[in-house]
Amino acid sequence: MTAVMVLALFVSALAAVWVSARWFFSVKEVQDLQFQQARITNTRVAAQALANDVIQYGNKNPRIEPLLAEFNLRGPTNQVPAKSPVK
Repeated sequence: MTAVMVLALFVSALAAVWVSARWFFSVKEVQDLQFQQARITNTRVAAQALANDVIQYGNKNPRIEPLLAEFNLRGPTNQVPAKSPVK
């Protein structure tokens, strides 16, 4: 009976170590992913701010218009789209 109890305790301890190791590595992976998400968010915000600045600069300097067109960064225009004639 003692051998069975020791075996059960040993198996239980191995299971606890295995679960603890999986938990540790899972938490580490989540932390790494959160760091990457923060870095990507910061990069996206910086790129959006740069695009907004370029659009504002384009309002003052029309020579940058080809660059805005190339990267599809034109701001909202006040022109009404032309309607096609109805037959």
